[in-house]
Amino acid sequence: MQLGYFLMPLHPPGKDITRCFEEDLELIVRAEALGYTEAWVGQHHSVAWEPIPANDVFIANAMARTSAIRFGTGVTIAPFHHPVNVAVRLALLDHLSRGRLLCGFGQTGIPTDISLFDLPPDPRTLGLMTVEGINMVLKLWTTDAPFDFEGDFWHIHIDQTRPEIAMGQILRPYQQPHPPVAMAIVKGASMAARMAGQRGFLPVSTNMAPAATLAQHWKTYCAGAQEAGRPAPNREDWRVARNIFVGETTEDALDFALNSAFARSFDYLIKLIGPGRLDSMKEDEEMPDEEVTAAYAVRRLAIVGDVEECIRRLQEVRKQSGGFGTLLAIGHDWDDKARWVRSMELLKNEVMPALSEP
Repeated sequence: MQLGYFLMPLHPPGKDITRCFEEDLELIVRAEALGYTEAWVGQHHSVAWEPIPANDVFIANAMARTSAIRFGTGVTIAPFHHPVNVAVRLALLDHLSRGRLLCGFGQTGIPTDISLFDLPPDPRTLGLMTVEGINMVLKLWTTDAPFDFEGDFWHIHIDQTRPEIAMGQILRPYQQPHPPVAMAIVKGASMAARMAGQRGFLPVSTNMAPAATLAQHWKTYCAGAQEAGRPAPNREDWRVARNIFVGETTEDALDFALNSAFARSFDYLIKLIGPGRLDSMKEDEEMPDEEVTAAYAVRRLAIVGDVEECIRRLQEVRKQSGGFGTLLAIGHDWDDKARWVRSMELLKNEVMPALSEP
């Protein structure tokens, strides 16, 4: 099993934002030195807890500081961007890193982000925009001009070219025909999971889903692949995100997690999702919304404890899910840098070797 990071990132409002970005970059550099294989970076525009609005710019900076770790957009929110801009900027990142790019696509449910871009609040319309945006990007990466792509939301065309001066050629990625494409999966019977399976995209399961829901993610993904007549998917391609803190003792680790920005970040996420929409976080479908608390998330959804406890919990996740290829640890705020650096070392050097055993 490989180990990577997923940086939303999560930082408490009020902390010096420049310091937050610097710590995120340091985390990635340290992660590469330890042997972490991937770093996915989120994109949000109007929530202070998740402060990176341009993950491609952040990734470009991080790429220049590293040489081996791969980077994923987690995600590029398709409705926010013109597909041509997405296609050429991601292609440039792929070249600058000599093929270390993974391209995650998705949509958002954050109301202030949606209104900021004057987008329709209807999730179905946003979903259709996302699918069309992905399709346009893939066409731009694989089609020679002249072309005319007319959709419901964008019309992209080059009508005339001048081959003698290479006019009409747009930048294509370093990886051919394009970098691996991924989609985030939240709900058990997720349309994103089915579509990813149908199209051969990489599945990335959210950190907010209980371990028992992960098996349904994979089942839905495989059903999509079967419907499209694709080969049976390989579990090694599956990424699963978890909130993880490894301490010297389980008691100390839980005390820190419950009384730090770790728990506060769950409180933020629970309030952001809101009452009536918390079912995807529940281990029991009969569980009332009032019981979905930060303490519940720390104790039941997150992996918190000493090395032995974290091994035990992650073995449970692997067993319940049926197995996956890459574990993505969520990047949390370094409100206690020494503890967090030690946690990432323990996770890579002591927890992960035990998970590689049969």
